[in-house]
Amino acid sequence: MGRGERRKHARREQRERIEELAAKMRDPAEPLVWRAGWQGRLAGLVWCLSFVALTDRPDGASLTHPEPGALFFAVWTSLVAAWITCQFSMWRITADRSGVYLRRMWSTRFIAWSVIGRVEIRRDGLLEFIGPQRAPMAGLFMPPWLARLLRRPGTGGLAADTLTAMARHSHLRPAAQAPHPAGGSAFVRWAVPLAVILYLATESLRG
Repeated sequence: MGRGERRKHARREQRERIEELAAKMRDPAEPLVWRAGWQGRLAGLVWCLSFVALTDRPDGASLTHPEPGALFFAVWTSLVAAWITCQFSMWRITADRSGVYLRRMWSTRFIAWSVIGRVEIRRDGLLEFIGPQRAPMAGLFMPPWLARLLRRPGTGGLAADTLTAMARHSHLRPAAQAPHPAGGSAFVRWAVPLAVILYLATESLRG
């Protein structure tokens, strides 16, 4: 079976799976929420500890004797590490009667149901919203290949199918409207203070 045939076969399976799911679904009274669980929080914690223990900063990155290039590198890597931590442990997807809210770095992004054709889970565990307009990817579920390896339920795939079913069948969408902005604060509110903590932690270890 060629690549094109495999893709068509996967699409056909997805359509059948979604229609079967839609036949069993009932419209929820409250907005549906998917968020990072304890696995995501643990992954975020492990990432922070690894960053502090393994990061080797260039000379001149200290606040006491700063060199602009080295200091910028140290601050930037701390901010990136904090953003990755938030992506692991604080992601959130909220679906209500109007559409889907995705917690992002700077704000909560809203996608209306009318512009969602289907939702697919990628190999890295992110959900991809496919439609006539470009939409950001969101979430961070256990990757499908890892779920199969560990024999765990594919929660990300089920979330993608559920969102697709609600996009295609308006009567399956939640009846309630989520508070605005749905999903709480954007990552930046937590990433910046965490970046400062990571910077000071690595600074103290070097000292």
